[in-house]
Amino acid sequence: MITSTDFCKVQKLDDDLYIITEAGLVHFYLILGQKKAVLIDAGFGFEDIRPIIRSITDLPVMLVLTHGDPDHSYGSEYFGDVWLYQPDYGQIIGFDTKHERQFAAELGVKFLKENKPGALERFDSEAFAEKSLLRVLTPHFIKDGEVFDLGGKALEVIFTPGHSYGHIMLLDRAKKRLFSGDMICDYVIIYFFESDRNAPFSMALDSWKKIKRLEQDIDDIFSSHGQNPITMDYVDAYIECFSGEFQQNYVKDKPFSRGHLGHGYQHIYKTVNIQYSDKRLEEFLGRKVERIDL
Repeated sequence: MITSTDFCKVQKLDDDLYIITEAGLVHFYLILGQKKAVLIDAGFGFEDIRPIIRSITDLPVMLVLTHGDPDHSYGSEYFGDVWLYQPDYGQIIGFDTKHERQFAAELGVKFLKENKPGALERFDSEAFAEKSLLRVLTPHFIKDGEVFDLGGKALEVIFTPGHSYGHIMLLDRAKKRLFSGDMICDYVIIYFFESDRNAPFSMALDSWKKIKRLEQDIDDIFSSHGQNPITMDYVDAYIECFSGEFQQNYVKDKPFSRGHLGHGYQHIYKTVNIQYSDKRLEEFLGRKVERIDL
């Protein structure tokens, strides 16, 4: 099994589960059944990860995206067929631009400079920026509650809008594992984009409550960022936060900036870490946001 490449680290978590971490930034998961495998997300695609997968299994592989952000979808170019919730195909198209790809390429270059400078010559950042998913992808749209039968293993689609309108999670009830994408993680969640990209906070809260109702079927949560696995305590914290704590304490939040990506405020509560804009908060509150000088 390949355990390390220029950009990726690979770890076996169980006989049927592998985690691939790209550029120290994003995790994706390979889940093995008896008849086929599922790859959950495909990262930035800084390199072709198919050799990694083939060093693990010869099974046919389905690529399922939790959502369409570049750090989850750009790598789908190496697979062609992709399964996702329909609204996030628009997300993929919206990010399939040279400008967005140049920004991603800079992240790749930065990672190599800091970690593997000898590999810089093997990464063509200019060619990466010129690629286009629209020429190679064939989307297959999935539905809430749909079940992927891998042969002796089933993965259930859980529709969880919030971070995006078409965000999904995948649940392995037999193993009590939830693959949560960007909606539950030990990492910052971005909510400062316009309403055509991030769904309203109210939808995110409904999604966390939906996962809470599945609590008896979940022991471990595997997210796309940060440490893994995490627990349902993270879900409880999101629900507590957005059910009153956030509304009461947002005035204390400090400003942040992510350069050209956007700026706003950062709210931290227990394990919750949210970066958001006043515009998105005002949608949630139904009134004008008031700030105090700290």
